Amino acid sequence: MNTTINPPIVPVSPWIWPGLLIVGPAAVIVACVITAYFVIQHPDGLVASDYYKQGKAINAQLAQVNRAEQLGLSTMQLNATDDKLFITFPDARLRDRIEIILAHPVDADRDIRAFATPSADGLYEVAVSGKIKERRRVIVTDAPAHSWRVEALLTPNHR
Repeated sequence: MNTTINPPIVPVSPWIWPGLLIVGPAAVIVACVITAYFVIQHPDGLVASDYYKQGKAINAQLAQVNRAEQLGLSTMQLNATDDKLFITFPDARLRDRIEIILAHPVDADRDIRAFATPSADGLYEVAVSGKIKERRRVIVTDAPAHSWRVEALLTPNHR
């Protein structure tokens, strides 16, 4: 005698398939709401509202850099100690007063601005309060006119 044992039949809820069909779109709606929240709270600042003015300023800076190359000022040499910065222009005989900006990499309020006149041998000397600990962009321009501009990177020596 063969007896077959049939497993018990578990009743399936009639809502299982509609529930599975609703879970996917519901997850997408929740993800869209979360994404919209982050977009509204943190807008993308890549596009400036005054892009035309910024473009004109960039063109003016490029013209200043080209003028510095014409004057032989593009080979600026920097030498820094703990409390002073020395600047020379070996390819040019510059005797004018210059403006020096040591631009902080993150905080513009911590920029160092100074004016300097050359010594007899053409060396510009700027006193710096405290040791410069971070890399700075050095921007040098003629003081009143701003007709030329030279930039270099100052990397401090960590001893």
